[in-house]
Formats: sequence, structure tokens, C-alpha cells
Amino acid sequence: MSRLLLLIVIVVIIIGGLVYLSTVPKAQPTHTIEVAVPQGATNGGNAH
Repeated sequence: MSRLLLLIVIVVIIIGGLVYLSTVPKAQPTHTIEVAVPQGATNGGNAH
């Protein structure tokens, strides 16, 4: 009975930790990054 109770407590702690980690706010970018893409001279930049 003691081992079953210990197993239930461990499972509840693991599930609680996963729920907590899934609700923690994640870092959001504050602005978009724009990069100039050079165009090819003859084929318009198409790789085909």
C-alpha cells in the first residue's frame, strides 16, 4: 500500500510540473527581423 501511495504522489508531482511548465509565459519577439534578400541577375533568384 505504501508503494502504491508513493507512486501516485510521484505521478501527481510529474503531471503538476508538466502543467506548470506548459503555462509559463514564453519569450516573445518584440519586433520582426527583416533581411534584404539579393535577387539573381539572370533568373530572378529562382533556384530551379
